[in-house]
Amino acid sequence: MQASVFSLVLVLNFLLLEVSSVPFGSQVRSKLGEKKLDLELPYQNNVFKIQKDLASATGGFLYSDGFAIYSIDANFSSASNTKLLGRNNGPRSGYAPVGQPVSDDVPPVNDLYALAGFVQLDTDTIVIVSIYQHCILGLNSTTSEYYVIAGTCGSSGLVDGPPGTGRFFQPSDVAYNVADKNVIYVSDKSNNAVRKVTLDTGKVTTVVTEGIYQPTAISWSFDRSFLLVSNMHNVAKIIRDGDGNHSVQTLDIAVLSYGFGVVEIEPGLIAVADTAKQDIQLLDVDSGVSERARCSLVFPFSVLYNSGRLYMGESGAISSAPLIRN
Repeated sequence: MQASVFSLVLVLNFLLLEVSSVPFGSQVRSKLGEKKLDLELPYQNNVFKIQKDLASATGGFLYSDGFAIYSIDANFSSASNTKLLGRNNGPRSGYAPVGQPVSDDVPPVNDLYALAGFVQLDTDTIVIVSIYQHCILGLNSTTSEYYVIAGTCGSSGLVDGPPGTGRFFQPSDVAYNVADKNVIYVSDKSNNAVRKVTLDTGKVTTVVTEGIYQPTAISWSFDRSFLLVSNMHNVAKIIRDGDGNHSVQTLDIAVLSYGFGVVEIEPGLIAVADTAKQDIQLLDVDSGVSERARCSLVFPFSVLYNSGRLYMGESGAISSAPLIRN
């Protein structure tokens, strides 16, 4: 009897949390339409990141399943699904000093694995976050050579400095702004921090730690004026002032069970993958409300907005749904 009462209290608290996230008389400006299955993977690996492929002349995509990075055409045809790099494929395993390609003089260290976040700098260069090697790698997709950009592969910590000195602790994602071509930002998950990497030197510096907890994803806002970070239970904005100082503003519009990929669809409208709830949360910053999209997803990890559709990387699949105005 006591267990039944306890279960009822948990359910009531959950329902209260759901209702309290949407003030009476308010609603998110848009919703998601019917979900479409774009690609079913032949295995159940999680799609940790999906983005447009800058090297594709036909509007294709890149995605990471945790073990490799793949390219695929705009129609998600299985025939076009091509592994670019990853375990048992692609460039040789091993790491070299920043800017120096792997060669026969550099012995292999480990297979590339746990590839979650990545970003293209241009049509030839992909930056890869290696979670369990605790470092940031660069891949020349033309020559299939890769190298250390920042951190010390195989060693963790919270240390600023150049490659070989700087340390990450399970970095999870990376963001790049074409307006500032020499800088990337990294969500450093187990350090509860956001770090900045200067690409020409590989130097890593700590940007913020306060207000950051288990950050899993990072992206630029719609107008590239601030960064969005998906924490475990909320979304935060990282704002840089005119003096170069950074501050964190927590968006307590929605309580996430386990936040992952995050994207600002348009100014003030944010989509975030709530992995534990197996759904997408839509946050309307201007009206201060949030709603679950109720897309019937299987552990979503990543989101990308493109041409009126929200693409969602989940466990074993990539799906999409149109954005519809309320």
